[in-house]
Amino acid sequence: MEIREIQAIEGANVYSHRPIIRAIVDLQEWTERFTNELEDFRHRLVNHLPTLEEHHCSRGKVGGFLERLQEGTLIGHVIEHVTIELLTQAGQTIKYGKTMAVLDQPGCYEIIFNYEAKAGAIEGFKQGFLLVKTLLNQDSFNVSQAVNQIKDVMNKNQLGVSTQVIVEACKERGIPVHRLNEGSLLQLGYGRNQRRIQATVTDATSSIGVDIACDKEMTKKILSEGGVPVPCGYIVRTEEEAVEAFEAMETTVVIKPLHGNQGKGVTLQLTSAAEVRAAFKVAQTYGEWVIVEEYIEGQHYRLVVVGDRLIAAAKRVPAHVIGDGKSTIEELVVQTNTDPLRGDDHEKVLTKIKIDSVVLLNLTIRNLTLSSVPEKGEIVYLRDSANLSTGGIAEDVTDLVHPDNVDLAVYASKLIGLDIAGIDLVIEDIEASYRERRGHIIEVNAAPGIRMHHFPSKGQSRDVGKAIVEQVIPSGNGRIPIVAISGTNGKTTTTRMISKLLSDQQLFVGMTSTDGIYINKQMWIRGDMTGPESAKTVLRHPQVQVAVLETARGGILRSGLGYDYADVAVITNVSNDHLGQYGIETLEDIAHVKSLIAEVVMPHSYVVLNADDPHVVQMAQRTQGRVIFFSTEKDNIHIRKHLGKGGTAIFVRRGTILLCQGSQVFRICSVKQIPVTWDGKARHNIQNALAAIASGWALGLSVTAIRNSLQDFSSDAEHNRGRLNLYEIDGVHVFVDYGHNAAGIREIAKTLKSFNKKTLVGCITVPGDRPDETVREVGRIAAKGFQRLIIREDHDLRGRKPGEIAQILYEEAISGGMDPKKVTIVLPETEAFCAGLNSCSPGDTFVMFYEHLEPIEEEIRKRMELQKALSYIPAQKDWVVGGEF
Repeated sequence: MEIREIQAIEGANVYSHRPIIRAIVDLQEWTERFTNELEDFRHRLVNHLPTLEEHHCSRGKVGGFLERLQEGTLIGHVIEHVTIELLTQAGQTIKYGKTMAVLDQPGCYEIIFNYEAKAGAIEGFKQGFLLVKTLLNQDSFNVSQAVNQIKDVMNKNQLGVSTQVIVEACKERGIPVHRLNEGSLLQLGYGRNQRRIQATVTDATSSIGVDIACDKEMTKKILSEGGVPVPCGYIVRTEEEAVEAFEAMETTVVIKPLHGNQGKGVTLQLTSAAEVRAAFKVAQTYGEWVIVEEYIEGQHYRLVVVGDRLIAAAKRVPAHVIGDGKSTIEELVVQTNTDPLRGDDHEKVLTKIKIDSVVLLNLTIRNLTLSSVPEKGEIVYLRDSANLSTGGIAEDVTDLVHPDNVDLAVYASKLIGLDIAGIDLVIEDIEASYRERRGHIIEVNAAPGIRMHHFPSKGQSRDVGKAIVEQVIPSGNGRIPIVAISGTNGKTTTTRMISKLLSDQQLFVGMTSTDGIYINKQMWIRGDMTGPESAKTVLRHPQVQVAVLETARGGILRSGLGYDYADVAVITNVSNDHLGQYGIETLEDIAHVKSLIAEVVMPHSYVVLNADDPHVVQMAQRTQGRVIFFSTEKDNIHIRKHLGKGGTAIFVRRGTILLCQGSQVFRICSVKQIPVTWDGKARHNIQNALAAIASGWALGLSVTAIRNSLQDFSSDAEHNRGRLNLYEIDGVHVFVDYGHNAAGIREIAKTLKSFNKKTLVGCITVPGDRPDETVREVGRIAAKGFQRLIIREDHDLRGRKPGEIAQILYEEAISGGMDPKKVTIVLPETEAFCAGLNSCSPGDTFVMFYEHLEPIEEEIRKRMELQKALSYIPAQKDWVVGGEF
């Protein structure tokens, strides 16, 4: 057996509103093999993972899964539970799992489970699959090794503590957070209100300030010239220069890399030339240039400044061990590193102590070695620098900092030009003024780590993450309004209407639709852009003030949603389309998919629902948002009940569109005043207009603004390209539309029949991935709606043989009573369009239901140019030349 696919779906999806892993496995020889037939496998599985006994499974009780194993369950189901158990042992909390057969792929199973750490979850599935496969092949499996492998992947890919606390602060304020890379680069908020942050560097952090902070000598120069006390020192490049600097200073010195960080390569309290030489060699492993500077006596403190405020201060204690009278220093380090709070890097609250050249040098200076055995209770400092990154710990002293020291830290931050800074202050007593106790700033750090302040080893936790978020986004939640539109038909027209409503208010609108992404009314990316990645593109645009997102079924099924929730969710309708794909077999299945955008809203959100569609009406029970119903039916019962409860609804009465809130009534306009309704004849576009009106109202637009916008929205290439666009060619009324399912074609035929034109001719097809019955339904509808048919096929046959779809449509049209002489098959799209149009007489109406719009528009352009040119040629007459005929 093998893994066919592993996919992480990070947004809300049809399986769960939480992120999930979706995997497909091909069980091959283990297809339809039940565990009750595999007794040895069952015993070995439970021996390897005895905690499977705790899994409830569908039985809802401890031991439920073991009962399923005993009675007989499929191998795919076993892989699901084994994966969940391995991830649980690795520290993730998995609350949801599901295994389903892939209908069109015999032997393949879809395994779904939620996760907390994406990379770790994917690794967990791989290990779970391998464990089951190994046991089925009668081999043994190292569970602890697998769990450790999962943990390693999780640790490698998870956010650091400093970044994670910022994420948590954002969640508390409802600010959406998106990880932009595998590191710590985050987007906070959406569109125009978004900000970016990486660890504790923000998009407002001065790059010059960061460069200065990384250059320790330049930092000292600027601070010193600004009146800030700093230690004196020299920059050197050779060992001899270092010794010369030490001798010239005639004091205890510190040696550190010029461009170092996190205390790496730093050695303090050097009192001899030999010590200086040794320390220089250590420092130069981190860079060519080295600083030799005055050693300042005192305690080491880290003060974090955010903006113009001191947020936290901590006393930093260097990495050390405490003797027990028996263990060597090396053994004590190993014991200290077993603390679960210590990690290899920044992934945990503390960092493991690493034995390196700096530690060895410090021990040598103290006449100690790794084999030395300290007395019980004796503290042995392994380093002089007190960075957490090198194994140190911190004690909170925020409430003890003298006001002068606060002012000094804030001033130093501003001198260097940082919005967020870590100020390293050395002073004997933080409660005393630096002026009195000879306090010195030894470093100013960009991107300061903040875990020591959130998780001090002693003292009160300080929420620096919250302060940073307040600095970056002082008010609000960083969001922009999001309108999501879904449904079987009418999505694109409704999306365009809503976009126009907002653009007419001088708002910078980002829109996704079936023909592309539009930014401020300009085409940005061409193509079907109705999936989650397109939504993310809009929400990442730094100028977009409001997002209008057409959200199609395919994108939802494949990858979930590209945002967390919408402020307005619109469901236009549910009808027969895309059945037989991705396990969608019924209208109820389609409704379940479409309803996702209505389910993942907040209580303050609005959900706009079609009260004329029973499947859509039911969605009102699955949302926590505020429902606005719309209807074209007279006295719709759902509208009446909703208004009776004080709800809001939009409906048509005697040709007038009314918006009602409880007992309040607002007149929008006459249906006929909206051009896209074709004088009130296009019922489907009336529904689309009602949905757009409801959305505009939900977003706070005035009745006048809504009315004015929709009265200027027409079925033309400018406002609604490819949707019931009309062209006059040689006396033939040519309509171009995207109708591709029974409901869409029925509505277009019904609308055009009401025009009472001479003959109605349709050029139709159905995408090849639709079931035969869906194709036949379109054939029946078309036979009733048109007097003549041209049947074509899409260029992309989607698995069908050439002519197969056309033949089914032809046979169904004939069985529906259409004269065979009035049905023509022309497979290529453009040729079918030309054949259909050429067959029409002046006064006829020809409807082209297209796959690719551009070739059809090009053919129309050519014909209209020819028509225009011919209109300038005078009619020929008989005339006499030279007296002869």
